[in-house]
Amino acid sequence: MFAEFERAGKQVKPGREQILAQVTEVTPLARPRDDYKAYLAEIAVPPNLARWCTLPGSFVLLRPESAREAFNVPISVMDTAGRGIRIAVECRGPKTTALEKALLKDGKVTVTGPFWSGLQGCTHPADLAHGNTLVVAKGMAQAAVPPIARYICARGGNLKVLAGPGTLGTVFIGGILEELGASFEIMPKAHDRNLGRISDEITSGSYGLIVSAGSKLQHQALINLLRKISEGNRPVPRFAWISHLTMVCAEGICGACLLAGFRGCKARLDESFQAHLLH
Repeated sequence: MFAEFERAGKQVKPGREQILAQVTEVTPLARPRDDYKAYLAEIAVPPNLARWCTLPGSFVLLRPESAREAFNVPISVMDTAGRGIRIAVECRGPKTTALEKALLKDGKVTVTGPFWSGLQGCTHPADLAHGNTLVVAKGMAQAAVPPIARYICARGGNLKVLAGPGTLGTVFIGGILEELGASFEIMPKAHDRNLGRISDEITSGSYGLIVSAGSKLQHQALINLLRKISEGNRPVPRFAWISHLTMVCAEGICGACLLAGFRGCKARLDESFQAHLLH
């Protein structure tokens, strides 16, 4: 903000440090078809960076060592281990294909972060620790769930995760959720995309918050479901979602995240901004 610029003696504050990090482990995930590849990877980073990546909605920007910043890819931090962070990468376009080569062959990536706007709808992480929370997670967006689950479980909140394989074809966060003691259920593929099962869970439980970790189509489907439930004069939980904004710098400078007149990478959105985010 301009006030911060004034207080700093009209000096620009430095952005996040860019770190060249070693890739210590890469594990292929299931390949539902030949043109679809995904990996779990562990990257060694400074302890301070790893420590700040434990907050819900944490993500980092990754790119190959010699690539320009335009090749930055925002990736949710799935977990931290020692001095490392664990991530899940889906390789489907030029940026992620270049990142795949860096992970598998070069063994090094440039890491920028952490950032914390990956979870929207909750103005403060403490909102997650009160009452009952339902998380609906499918596909690669499962990677954003473990920090949410860890935060809630560590603070005595109640959590249930409905997890589906999505396009990826597998649920890869079950082990972490079991370690945390979080309640979770694996949903099979269904013609109604499990909306019937999700509706039953919402109406039978006393959830104060539902978190959508999936595609934009899933976000919209759950919003429509909540609207339908509310038409019956039944109380509905608040809604939060994992962001899918396009980001390159995540500092509000490059303009890649501009949406509805604001810089999405820096914003903390509440439920009133759902229409701007999803359409």
